Amino acid sequence: MSLAEWNTTPPDTRAPVSVLDRIFAILDAVKESDGSITITDIAGRTGLPKSTVSRLVTELTGQRYLERTEEGVALGLRLFELGARASLPRRLVAAAAPVLRNLRDVTGERVGLWVQQGTDMVSIAAVAGRLPMLPTRAGMRSPALTTASGKAYLAFCADRAVVDRISAPLVDDDADHFREELAHVRDAVVAMDVEASYPGILAVASPVLSSARVVLGAISIAGPSGAMDPERAAPLVRAAGSTVSRRLAAAA
Repeated sequence: MSLAEWNTTPPDTRAPVSVLDRIFAILDAVKESDGSITITDIAGRTGLPKSTVSRLVTELTGQRYLERTEEGVALGLRLFELGARASLPRRLVAAAAPVLRNLRDVTGERVGLWVQQGTDMVSIAAVAGRLPMLPTRAGMRSPALTTASGKAYLAFCADRAVVDRISAPLVDDDADHFREELAHVRDAVVAMDVEASYPGILAVASPVLSSARVVLGAISIAGPSGAMDPERAAPLVRAAGSTVSRRLAAAA
């Protein structure tokens, strides 16, 4: 054996052991095929038994992570959906950045860009306003149930499971009033939160929609409830949401 061969680390030819490792190995094999690949070829590339590959591929196909083709299997739509969702905050921030700054300059208030995650709205961009106690850091979470950004998002959310999960704590009259409020938000394309989430704070928000009218997030203005005029803020934030929606469509 030469010195070069002695110093070369041999490739790891061991087959993946855990179920998760096996799934990742299968997905990697499909990805590296640049198209479709057969069960036999996946088994050859991963070192897994064909029976194991066949079983896991069936499960991954059922969950839409893979899809059947005439030549074997290919990456499924669910992976592309996840990829699009992962890139959404970056695309939203890029489209919204100048709009957020302009809205803050016009109003002097804190302006935020929010996306839904679980039962919360998560800030992915913000510009500071005259209230120093309102944080501007990305990653801040606020309850979707009570915030203006949350209601702006939920009013246009087509996934009833998301709306039902977030509104689950509400019962009887409260649940009816919430549904009525969301209907009003859909009509006005503006939602408000008057001190429900934070004492002394008024917030007004409007959704950001895709070209297919799918809600992607929400833009909000927040300021002191005794000094900020919601009637003045409403058309401004509604126009900002529409502008970001157009910028996203143009960049697509």
